[in-house]
Amino acid sequence: MNSTIPASEVQIGMYVADIDRPWVETPFMLQGFLVTTSDEVEALQRLCKQLVIDRSRSVGEHQRARATEKDEPLRGPGLRPGVVEEARDSREEASRFLAVARSFRGRIHTQRRPSIPRVRAVDGRSLLEAELFYSAPIVDDVYRALRETQAAIDAGGNIDIDRLQGLVSEMAQGVERNSDALMWLTRLKRTDRYSYDHALNVSVHAMVFARFIGLDTQGVRQLGLAGLLQDIGKLRIDPDILAKAGPLDEREFKHVRTHVLHTLALLKASRDVDPEVFGIIAAHHERFDGSGYPRGLKGMNIPLAAEMAGLIDTYCAMTRDRVYLPAVSSQHAMEEINRLRNTLFRDALVDQFLQCIGLYPIGTLVELNSGEVAVVIQQNQVRRLQPRVIVILGPDKAVERFPRILDLLMQPQTAAGEPYRILRALPPTAYGIDPNDFYLA
Repeated sequence: MNSTIPASEVQIGMYVADIDRPWVETPFMLQGFLVTTSDEVEALQRLCKQLVIDRSRSVGEHQRARATEKDEPLRGPGLRPGVVEEARDSREEASRFLAVARSFRGRIHTQRRPSIPRVRAVDGRSLLEAELFYSAPIVDDVYRALRETQAAIDAGGNIDIDRLQGLVSEMAQGVERNSDALMWLTRLKRTDRYSYDHALNVSVHAMVFARFIGLDTQGVRQLGLAGLLQDIGKLRIDPDILAKAGPLDEREFKHVRTHVLHTLALLKASRDVDPEVFGIIAAHHERFDGSGYPRGLKGMNIPLAAEMAGLIDTYCAMTRDRVYLPAVSSQHAMEEINRLRNTLFRDALVDQFLQCIGLYPIGTLVELNSGEVAVVIQQNQVRRLQPRVIVILGPDKAVERFPRILDLLMQPQTAAGEPYRILRALPPTAYGIDPNDFYLA
């Protein structure tokens, strides 16, 4: 639902989907954003002649033909007709979503994927659910390929780069269609090896981030493949050191750092490795202040894609349980990454990452101002602090027998008549919750 207008007509509340010049030549690096200040209006009018406005993502008077969400929550008893039916539909959608999530946990998919990668809402399913069904076998194939890659390396064989490139290409198409679904699948899937989880987690997050800042299709896929491969050299690291619960001494730390060189050596033995992918992996542990390794690169000498891979690697590691350190909440990880701006990572890149992932990524457990506890199930591209959530605990912290979905962007109201908002992110085990019960792990 896009329309082209002169830049002189842009107003606060419009969602700018495209402009008539490269995004990198403007202060707007988001490849689409909601105009919220007069300064943004002035900058757009100064820099552009024409703008493409997405009316469906605009707000207020600038929004047209927004389809009524089936899961739009109650705005107070008796305020409009159909509230009972809508509440029922919301709970039905929540039940379907949890059922879909349950079906994917720990399950290996063997069915053949559709030959044409077009995902539509069918049989009452949302586009998110449809994408989950389509992409789940791809995720399973990636895990299987990673296991077989390890076996090949252990046997002295080569890495099947072509197969991994094909899988990354399919995942990249999934990211293009619905990035939330791929993010969910990396949370829902469980394996016995941290390395598999981490590799897929980094790969998907890297592709989502690459797409967000406007890299082309090839750039997205290069980052995705680098994410899968960048730590395979750890297979050459002493497993006792990798499994050490305490801090590493200087000798052990130097030994672990050699995994980058081992990775590069393994890739050199394989044919047709993209030089760009090779370069990303070679520099993904370099840091903006020069404190990284193996070459101690500094500042703009670090390729952008490599710095992105390093930032993603850091975030994904912090939000997963490790042998020597428990996972932290996504909000805590974001705060730590924000603290590292212009030291380990350049300032502008940190800003873009915070915008891309948000404080409350997919799967985050949050407490609402109503006292209820919910899980973030889908991002709102217009307002990152107002995602879609599924309510799982009531105000008394008792399990909701009939979970319902709230879209916080639509400003549903609590029983007290106030708009719902997120108070804080919670650790996965808050209020005695077992994450597996709600399919977050």
